[in-house]
Amino acid sequence: MDLPFSTEDLARLYRFALLLTGDERAAQQVLYDACVECAARLGSYRNEASRLACVLANMRQKARTAPAGEGKGIARAFATLPEEERVALAGLYMGLLPARELAEALRMSLEDMGRVLKSARQRLERSALELGEPNLEQAR
Repeated sequence: MDLPFSTEDLARLYRFALLLTGDERAAQQVLYDACVECAARLGSYRNEASRLACVLANMRQKARTAPAGEGKGIARAFATLPEEERVALAGLYMGLLPARELAEALRMSLEDMGRVLKSARQRLERSALELGEPNLEQAR
């Protein structure tokens, strides 16, 4: 399968899938299935951002049906965020797309994405405090 992505982009796509699923095997399968499904039409997109948005949207759909991960600590807390919050925050952390294009790929306004991100960060902060672990912002 020939994909128009750099090794760095593929690594970030994998980390995105890992944040969505909380499980290495599920993340690998989500990424693989999304790439297989999108491969034939990626050449028709005019730029890299559009190609990435196609794969991200497909990965989101596939991650919804992936088995729940067995992560620990903050990774588990991340995996248990509501789906919309988990996807928006994972997309932001992976830096695959600028905020405006990420919001478009997730089919939400920038304002809605800001609200969703704020809620996700607050949930993770509470989880980190309860677990006595650094949150993702501190771990970066």
